[in-house]
Amino acid sequence: MKKWLVGLTVFGLLGTMVPVQTEAAGTGAKKLPVLDTKTKKAYIKGTFDSKGKALFYFDTKTYLTGGTHLKFAADATEAVTVYESQTDYQKQLVYERYAEVSDQSLIFPLSWSGRQYIEIEGKKNTAFVVPFKLERFEPMREQLAKASTSAKASSLVVKVTGTTSQTLQLSEKTDAVKRETIDAGLKLEKFTYRTVMQALAAKRQLEQTRGVAYVELDSQMRGLGGDVFKSYQWSLNNTGQRGGVKGADINFDAMKKRIASKKQSTVLVAVIDTGINPTYADFAGRVRMDLGYDFVNRQRLAIDDHGHGSHVAGVIAANSNNTYGMSGINAKASIIPIKVLSEDNYGSNSNIAKGIMHAVKNKAKVINMSIGGGFSSRAIEDALAYAKKQGVLVVVASGNDGANKLSYPARSQYAFSVGSSNRFDKRSAFSNYGEGLDLIAPGQDIPSYLSDGESAFWSGTSMAAPHVAGVASLLYSLKPTIKASEVESILKKSAQDLGKKGYDTSYGYGRLDADRAVQLLR
Repeated sequence: MKKWLVGLTVFGLLGTMVPVQTEAAGTGAKKLPVLDTKTKKAYIKGTFDSKGKALFYFDTKTYLTGGTHLKFAADATEAVTVYESQTDYQKQLVYERYAEVSDQSLIFPLSWSGRQYIEIEGKKNTAFVVPFKLERFEPMREQLAKASTSAKASSLVVKVTGTTSQTLQLSEKTDAVKRETIDAGLKLEKFTYRTVMQALAAKRQLEQTRGVAYVELDSQMRGLGGDVFKSYQWSLNNTGQRGGVKGADINFDAMKKRIASKKQSTVLVAVIDTGINPTYADFAGRVRMDLGYDFVNRQRLAIDDHGHGSHVAGVIAANSNNTYGMSGINAKASIIPIKVLSEDNYGSNSNIAKGIMHAVKNKAKVINMSIGGGFSSRAIEDALAYAKKQGVLVVVASGNDGANKLSYPARSQYAFSVGSSNRFDKRSAFSNYGEGLDLIAPGQDIPSYLSDGESAFWSGTSMAAPHVAGVASLLYSLKPTIKASEVESILKKSAQDLGKKGYDTSYGYGRLDADRAVQLLR
């Protein structure tokens, strides 16, 4: 079966690569033929050169009114590679997201602005014909797995009360092979050991050592799960599509009309997650890569290699009314991508604590954490307390276990916890609930971007939290001087009461209502 490759403007995902000498982008490239207006089909025709190659280009924007994807087909003697930008073609950066729909078909999403390139390879100096067609697809359907936490860590997070030299002595005393500072201000250190057993032994020893406030295993948490896709965004405008209840949404359209003539300021929203793919047209001008950081790979660019972070960010801040993909909630939200989860969607408590501190120090007004697990972390709790003290609103997903207990850090006293509702205005069956739940928001069958250009319906409290973070950031954009405590109060008072009258542990204060929240802003 033939392999298809598609380009990606992401250097970190592919490791170290040897540059490939190619012709300048566009040199010798031919424009794709015009599609038939009725069938939306066309044929790429030509003759392979002496190297067995043929290069074509196209502009995504020319196709957006008629479809969401281009479908290329070829016979078994040909190979097709599509690059999402000129830069990618020049550097020959490719990846394998797009497997065959059938043996010889490639589906390419029209998510990027600018010019794309398609290279066809075959037998030297022979003629070829490759049909292609414009297709319209809805977002893919994928279900996020339940959150879980692993305690099999070989590192310890230690809060110290002594001096730096005393801390270093602690690591040497317990045979740590590596020591690093999580945050100097909070006096949080990380000691790494060769095995889990060594870490556990060191934990017992450190717990009895003077100058140590607490010790915990550095365990893991998991990510909780005019535009062409706007009609699928029932969370913004529920007309009863797919059997839902009309009006069971966040009242987005009414809110948009209400603020149409109001002045808005840009608001920084930190998404602590798997990173973001900033190359989409819908993210143009909305992602502050310069303020973000990748704590997993220890590099400046927090590039998404999973999809979770891009999905969350799209809900908050995707550009609206530009004919691409979808609409984000706040047109003035500027995303700080902070990567603490790796490509398997898991991340360590120490990196999560670092991510929170990084967000606060880079002036985020709102932090979205669609992250959770079963075990609490005192290190994360210290970081959350710091965020609260600095006036930052931290929105956290409640968890996907369907349990009568919030996951952590949603159950932290410093978190604004959010459960999931469905298109029927009921709490989603998978959504954690219980003491400490603040709100619910749409989180089931929510379309947004993945890390590779595709869009997908995902379900999880991970999708509910960014609805709240988006509306919270909207309140900040309308009134920059508002305090986090005032934002929390407005979100609670404006919520649509569901379940038992008044506050209850199944629905919190109710379902998010963006329009009523704006009305209460004074």
